[in-house]
Amino acid sequence: MYRINHTSMAAPFLTWLENCAVRFLMSSPRVGFIAVKHHGFNHMYVVQDATDPQVDAIMQELYDPLEPASMLLERLYHEPAYGESE
Repeated sequence: MYRINHTSMAAPFLTWLENCAVRFLMSSPRVGFIAVKHHGFNHMYVVQDATDPQVDAIMQELYDPLEPASMLLERLYHEPAYGESE
């Protein structure tokens, strides 16, 4: 996965026009995170705004290991039924 700040961006698998579009989108103050996946490959290009704290929280969630299915089933088993108080 490529992880580059918005000042130096050029995804190697995008055309120059697509790179310009990504650069244009990141210039907006309302955009904090863009991810582009190379079709048919595992390569992903991620551009993020370094001043946005929420982006780091999302990226940390992606890197955290998944819990085992047995723990998920255990939690579902002990949840209260619909309309039932805890």
